[in-house]
Amino acid sequence: MRLSEKDRDALRQTCVEYFNTDEIYLFGSRADDGASGGDIDLYIVPPAGETPEVLFNKKVRFLSAVKQRIGDQKIDVVLACDSDRLIEREAREKGIRL
Repeated sequence: MRLSEKDRDALRQTCVEYFNTDEIYLFGSRADDGASGGDIDLYIVPPAGETPEVLFNKKVRFLSAVKQRIGDQKIDVVLACDSDRLIEREAREKGIRL
């Protein structure tokens, strides 16, 4: 995993603050020690019952807070909503829980 412990802690803490969950996974090239470069791809499983609009607003605030804590980096967030989506299966199967 190519993410510092400080950054992992900041991501976990911010996820709990904004989504009320610690179920966050790093996937993609940053989860691969042999890869280089790449953005930070995150898969977050929020609690059930929130509307897409509420989740979108939380995602925007989460990204803003994360960038303040770890610096301006390219971060992509996928929120769990359909376990049959290919990107969700990929994140669950190959991702690393933070």
